[in-house]
Amino acid sequence: MTQGRAIVLSGPLRRRALGILAVGGGLGGSAALQERGRPPTPVQEWRGAALGAEAHILLLHPDPAKARLALGAVVAEIERLESEFSLFRADSALSRLNRDGCLPRPSLDMRQLVAEALRLGDLTEGVFDVTVQPLWRLHARYADGPPPAKLAAGLALVGYRHIDLGAAILRFARPGMAITLNGIAQGYITDRVTDMLRDAGLPDVLVDVGELRGTGRGLDGHPWRVGLEHPAVRDRNLEVSLADAAVATSCGRGTPFSADACRHHILDPCTGLCPPADRAASVTAPNATLADGLATALVLLPHQATSLVRRAGAVDAILSEPGLPLQRVG
Repeated sequence: MTQGRAIVLSGPLRRRALGILAVGGGLGGSAALQERGRPPTPVQEWRGAALGAEAHILLLHPDPAKARLALGAVVAEIERLESEFSLFRADSALSRLNRDGCLPRPSLDMRQLVAEALRLGDLTEGVFDVTVQPLWRLHARYADGPPPAKLAAGLALVGYRHIDLGAAILRFARPGMAITLNGIAQGYITDRVTDMLRDAGLPDVLVDVGELRGTGRGLDGHPWRVGLEHPAVRDRNLEVSLADAAVATSCGRGTPFSADACRHHILDPCTGLCPPADRAASVTAPNATLADGLATALVLLPHQATSLVRRAGAVDAILSEPGLPLQRVG
């Protein structure tokens, strides 16, 4: 831990990650700089929400007015992308696609994100599959789990290769299909926000819009470092350095469907069932979109972590599960 208090960047039960704390390069670094005779860089901070999760941005820049102007543009962009990817807005592009089975003239953002979802489906050999939304609906509807016949019907609608992506129209090959982008959209928005700030001449930022990406340096002059909270790891600190990199954590306890969390939001596209709730995976990657999707896949296939990380390239992973040794891959 570096000097200063930790900055809490997520609540105790975030939908995706149980907890991510900024422990290095944060606000506490200003005291260290003052001791060295260097004036602290003004910090701009924004808190809000995106796709149902808490969002938080820390931005370091000597011109507060420029920083605030950039943050205003970022907030507008988050709102615009929510209108594309949100499952909770009836008028979003994603909701219209799921309702109608097709989306004429999909936006560039929608095409890019769906294309990346399809690529991740291939990379993970079908483990990452955005067409599990019918299964999600079943688990949310039935308190004791979906009946076998309903589950079988839901599984018949799963299969990312039945998504037809074109510039003129995005559509499903089977009636009743639906997709969720919650396993990748937070990372996409995090990347967009980070890139916008960098393009505006603001390179020293820590962005958490569902997933977390750090660029440049924090107040202590070093790359941002973040602590990762895994339910199975209580006796040690898990920290990663974000030197122009991103980290995403997936864990079933983020959104439980049952009181014991045995059923939750991470669903196996082959069986319709959930992995252990306390199994967690954190992935560090060059961008948050990739980290986001791979973290979900690794929770479902921890025994294939080494081969998956090797195929992805330039990523590192931490996996944990009660009763098993901590696994680091990369």
